[in-house]
Amino acid sequence: MVQIDIPAAFVASQLFLDLGRKTVLRGAAGDTLEGRSRPAVYYRFLARSLFFAGFVICPAGIYLLSGWPGWEQIYWSSSFEQVKHAGWFNATLPALFVMAIVAAGYLGHVVGYRWLISGRGKYLRPTYIGVLLATSIVVLDCYPSFLLVGTYDQYHNLNGQVRGDMAYVWENAFDFSIGWVGVMLFFAVALVWMIVKLRREARAA
Repeated sequence: MVQIDIPAAFVASQLFLDLGRKTVLRGAAGDTLEGRSRPAVYYRFLARSLFFAGFVICPAGIYLLSGWPGWEQIYWSSSFEQVKHAGWFNATLPALFVMAIVAAGYLGHVVGYRWLISGRGKYLRPTYIGVLLATSIVVLDCYPSFLLVGTYDQYHNLNGQVRGDMAYVWENAFDFSIGWVGVMLFFAVALVWMIVKLRREARAA
């Protein structure tokens, strides 16, 4: 979901720093943030954050937004369904979505790295857990939108379409379940791989 994917990039970048804090602190020894150049470990973790945001979260989000635009943004706006031949603004929404995901990943890394090397690493875990909780509250507050697959008009009972005609996600309407399971498997495998890699590096640090 749009409401999940953007903060997820921020959370992932800070999670990676948290898991690799020993590696970061060792590689960043002497970095005072006063100079313009950063140590190699800064860019290594930045690359991981941006790679995860760009190669894992963005494709998953765009795939769902393209196939099931109403569900992917939990029926907040009809603009996501009206992209083709609907004007320049609607056409920019997918691009802005991708940009927001990458920007969130970058911001999470910059803030988290600064906290770690300035002795404020204690803020890292509460921050990304807090973002996760806030995101969950926003999505749950939109119940039952995330359980229904259909159009914006159906969900809001507009133009003769009614919510009662919408299918539940597990009914695999429009092949939704197949697509969603595939996306989640892709995301889970990539996340587990990254976590295992970071833990191994931390043990070796």
